Amino acid sequence: MAACEANPNYSTAEILTTKQQYFPSQHMMISCGCVPVDPAARKIAILRDTAYNLVQLPKGRKNIGEDLLAAALRETYEETGVRFSALPLKVATRATPTGEMAGSYVPGNNPDVTDGLLNCEVSSVCSYPCIYTGAFKIVFWFAAEGDSTDVPVEGTKESWEENTIMEWVDAREAAGMMSFKADGDVVEKVLTDMRNSGYDI
Repeated sequence: MAACEANPNYSTAEILTTKQQYFPSQHMMISCGCVPVDPAARKIAILRDTAYNLVQLPKGRKNIGEDLLAAALRETYEETGVRFSALPLKVATRATPTGEMAGSYVPGNNPDVTDGLLNCEVSSVCSYPCIYTGAFKIVFWFAAEGDSTDVPVEGTKESWEENTIMEWVDAREAAGMMSFKADGDVVEKVLTDMRNSGYDI
């Protein structure tokens, strides 16, 4: 039972009148992406779309049956040509700790939030209507690490991505370079999680 349902300060009427939205499967789009970081070089990989003059992070739709993190890493590889792996950070999450983790975990001020444990959970989420399809789009963002000296593999992009160029930029400047404020917020969240996890970035 969720905490709000178990809390006697909430009435059944309040719970039942909570605003909810419904989207059938064909009217929603699940997308996954990464903030691709080289922690040692303090750099972030960004995508510059020369056709639309946009600067964004790598992301794309998940495949049927594909795990969210796997989709994020696959899309990041396809769009950058560089291999990235999940970057475990102390991401504050409402995901439940496993029994193995719970033994050493001391809850903080909010018992509904797990913080202080290294994990590869979703760092943040963005949602908006897709301008091309009208579908409700939700993007799950993860932190990923790679090597900025790796030479990108050719031929990994889809045909409609050929106008995008991958660039490594200073991590502290990346958020301000994003064309969309939400993407900048995504970058800042990962950098905050990295600092909370002991990275000097």
